[in-house]
Amino acid sequence: MRVPVGDPAAGPPVAADPAHARRVVAVEKPDTGVADEDGYLYGYRLWQARLYPEAETQLKQVVSDYPKSKRASYAQNLLGRSYLDDGKSNSAATAFYESYKKFPDGERAPDSLYYLATTLMKLNKPADACKVYGELTDVYGTKVTPAMKADVAKGRVAAKCA
Repeated sequence: MRVPVGDPAAGPPVAADPAHARRVVAVEKPDTGVADEDGYLYGYRLWQARLYPEAETQLKQVVSDYPKSKRASYAQNLLGRSYLDDGKSNSAATAFYESYKKFPDGERAPDSLYYLATTLMKLNKPADACKVYGELTDVYGTKVTPAMKADVAKGRVAAKCA
């Protein structure tokens, strides 16, 4: 189902950029019949299309409407990624921290800590990034993938962690 630009479900209206409006219309809303899944997937598609404000609105809605859903952890983490990709590092840091705090057992909790540390480095806060890398290792050390372990090791070197 395509969502018309004027539809409230599409998020805030896009005024001046017709190309942007066409991209919003081109992002199809999924219809699996599972509301939390559809909401997350739509937010993901908006993020993939680099329609960050629309993705952020959609992802916040998923977290708000389905806080106990498996997809809430995914949506909160992707909200942080959207902010980060949109150049909003302070908002990204907050979203990643909230993801970890709200959903410590969520599937994206380790990713949220990793991206929080990455964001803190962008904000020139290496000491804080080191604390987050330590938390990630302490809490999720046995659950993280080998690739993430390697990324954490690189991040710790870049942050000059002890």
